[in-house]
Amino acid sequence: MKLTIRIALAFVILLAARPAPALQLGKVDYSKAKAKLVPLRGNVSVIQVRRENGIDNIGVLAGPDGYLLVDHPEVGAHPVIQKALEGLGKRPVRFLLNTHWHYDHVGGNEIYGPEAVIVGQENVRKRLMTSQKPWWSPTPIGPYPERAWPSVTFRDSVTVHFAGEDVEMVHYAPAHTDGDAIVYFTRANIVQTGDVFNGKGQFAEGGDMEGLMRTLYSIAGRINDETIVIPGHGELSNRAEVFEYAELLRDSITQVKREIAAGKTDAEIQAEGLPEKWRTWPAADNAPFVPELKHLIYLSLTNKDLNM
Repeated sequence: MKLTIRIALAFVILLAARPAPALQLGKVDYSKAKAKLVPLRGNVSVIQVRRENGIDNIGVLAGPDGYLLVDHPEVGAHPVIQKALEGLGKRPVRFLLNTHWHYDHVGGNEIYGPEAVIVGQENVRKRLMTSQKPWWSPTPIGPYPERAWPSVTFRDSVTVHFAGEDVEMVHYAPAHTDGDAIVYFTRANIVQTGDVFNGKGQFAEGGDMEGLMRTLYSIAGRINDETIVIPGHGELSNRAEVFEYAELLRDSITQVKREIAAGKTDAEIQAEGLPEKWRTWPAADNAPFVPELKHLIYLSLTNKDLNM
């Protein structure tokens, strides 16, 4: 089901401001982070926050009456992001789109929630409303305060028409999480992937690795060689690199299925490494995570609940 939102800013009813509850505790130190606004096409830019051991990407669509943002890392990153955003002019954030529910992508919800329209896949709202215990976090996350919950949700797709751009959010399948949204700036030919893709040589993982593979193939099938790809983290990318990672996952999943059928254990499967064709693919900083990738594929295929 596709829902189209046509919103004239003159008729947007802003949410009433509430007393601010305590914000979610930060997990990353942004005190030394640097943010750079990178113009892409038309009125679409990306803010790249470079911090120790990583890059966070925030999509920006600028209009005369304000901004549409896609994702926002933790609350601690807000000062450096706001400074970069104001390089385009001091205007309010009108829309905030969530590619998924993880804390390093929804930090802006608590900041902009009283004034901005937050949009996310329906499972994003469900997860932010309750305490989550994902496999990768030693402590529970959430629940988030009500002002951080998406006020507009969708199941399969939704389109926001803003600042002369058609911004389409599509949920293909459970992948990195059960609420992943791929964001297409259709006129500018730009796509923002969230954490289903992190660029050349970088692993993207999730609770449903076959769903992740299918999502990547769907993205690659829709875009073209001129499309600018904004990954969840890392440098800007392109269609060829998205398709390449989909192929790596396809071959790795096939390999693990064969190993499971042969009676191999999780530890033995991890020790096998990637298929021969892909042994040199990972970037040097990512190569140590090959066993984790194989482990997650094994868990995904054996129906273990990873609480995405």
